[in-house]
Amino acid sequence: MTTTPRPLRVLHRSYGGDNAKPRPEYYSKLLALAALLRAADALDVAPELVFINDGHMPQERLSVMERFGEVVSVRKGGSDTNSYREMLADENARSGEPNDLIWLAEDDYLYVPDALRQLVAGSAAMPDADYFTLYGARAIDVARSRRTAVIRPEPAAEGTGQVVDVDEVSWYRAAATTSTFGITRRALSEDVRLLRHFSLTGGAWDSATCKAIQGLAPFSAKHLRRDFLPFREVPPALWPKSYVRGALRIASIPLSMRSAGRRRALLGSDPELIIHMEAPDDPPRALSARTQKIDWAAVASETAEWANDHGIPVVIPSAAGGTP
Repeated sequence: MTTTPRPLRVLHRSYGGDNAKPRPEYYSKLLALAALLRAADALDVAPELVFINDGHMPQERLSVMERFGEVVSVRKGGSDTNSYREMLADENARSGEPNDLIWLAEDDYLYVPDALRQLVAGSAAMPDADYFTLYGARAIDVARSRRTAVIRPEPAAEGTGQVVDVDEVSWYRAAATTSTFGITRRALSEDVRLLRHFSLTGGAWDSATCKAIQGLAPFSAKHLRRDFLPFREVPPALWPKSYVRGALRIASIPLSMRSAGRRRALLGSDPELIIHMEAPDDPPRALSARTQKIDWAAVASETAEWANDHGIPVVIPSAAGGTP
């Protein structure tokens, strides 16, 4: 087992505007950017930071990006899918070592300070692993999952299963995450076609992607029937879109039918080391005991303090525990 850290390259993909999702009181994209930079600052070896921007970027964020790393504008933006597919294709065209570690980051996550340090440590301890997530708590029952994923009732690493402890983190077999995750250059090269195709399948395509890389069925028969028989659920004007989505999903299934030797393991951290800054889930998702101990409002406040000490003007409401 090696303890040599893999080189880390961070691709931070950001949209210049925002959406209408309900957010925690402390949320801002500038705070998310500062949290990523704070986590990068905690690494023993500075990572490569690349900021991939879609649309006009507010100057306060752009100036921070230009100060800390390389800034790249998306050529064909306008959607999450477009920028994601372009990022994967461009990164795959780069040279590098197969063992290089790449962190794909969206622009609305909050990081604990040692999130990337724990990612690098976990990666070094598990040199054969190719995919990592720092967010999500649904765990696969490895013994019972075949073509269909069986989810353990206990969150994260709390049940039985394949768990590797590295420092203060337990790494377990995760079921799914968002499009913020870690990947080796080897896996990117081998899986780029799958990753880019699944982003076109609509709905929770990130979750479907996570199933596919693990050789699990990405879509249920119920979902596919709904795509091709949309008559009771969607208006006639949307039927063509539903048929196209169904066709893309059917075409994706062969990509997920992997031999045992080509199935990837998606390794998740317990506790979660990042949080998607959206309003709480309804119903609440199950969290491990270690994740529940994290006070994310306090993390936001401490991140704002760090940011201001480093010339990044993050302001969060005092009600969230931050600076007025």
